[in-house]
Amino acid sequence: MKLKLSLLCTATGLALMHGAIAASLSEDDQRFLRKAGESGMLEIQASQLAAQKAQHPEVKRFAEMMIQDHTAVDNELKTLAEKKGFQLPVELDGKHRKLMEELRQLDGPSFDEEYAEEVAVDAHKDAVDLFEDAADDADDAEVKAFAAKHLPALQNHLKMGEQLKDALENDKRRDSKTERRDDVRRDTTGAGNTGSVEGKVVVPGTEPAPTR
Repeated sequence: MKLKLSLLCTATGLALMHGAIAASLSEDDQRFLRKAGESGMLEIQASQLAAQKAQHPEVKRFAEMMIQDHTAVDNELKTLAEKKGFQLPVELDGKHRKLMEELRQLDGPSFDEEYAEEVAVDAHKDAVDLFEDAADDADDAEVKAFAAKHLPALQNHLKMGEQLKDALENDKRRDSKTERRDDVRRDTTGAGNTGSVEGKVVVPGTEPAPTR
């Protein structure tokens, strides 16, 4: 009985200590840890999906890199949060859950384009803004150092994401031009040796004689 009571007191003490440590973080620092956790979770889950579903090889390559990089950052974030007695989110918020649902419903080029725009670019823009603010203004020294350490990698991810999005758009434009050229060839081939007079298709040799 005494042992159980001792263990209970110890657990209660640790919980209170963690609560006190978390309470010592400013609201802005707590918000940063929470948002950083959500951001990393989105990048990992969306990129795992992209590694399976993406059609374009560059999208797959980018996604695999994001899984590796963001998993490493996420592990560091968990260590920092535990040290500060802060509970990180364990699931995505409503906005990001909706995005994941949309991605699951897409396939082929549509999936690639949505992933590139919403995750590779937009999500990294949000992450860069978040980490820049914390690197400049975080109250806790370790939180500030964590943000400053990982900011350059996030900025590089954003640059790569923008390049990926541009590459997909260029491929789409090139494919569209190729389709138009193919359509023109088919139209020309289908017409055979026919010509046209005032917009009307006529067979060569049957043109009306010119008026003298």
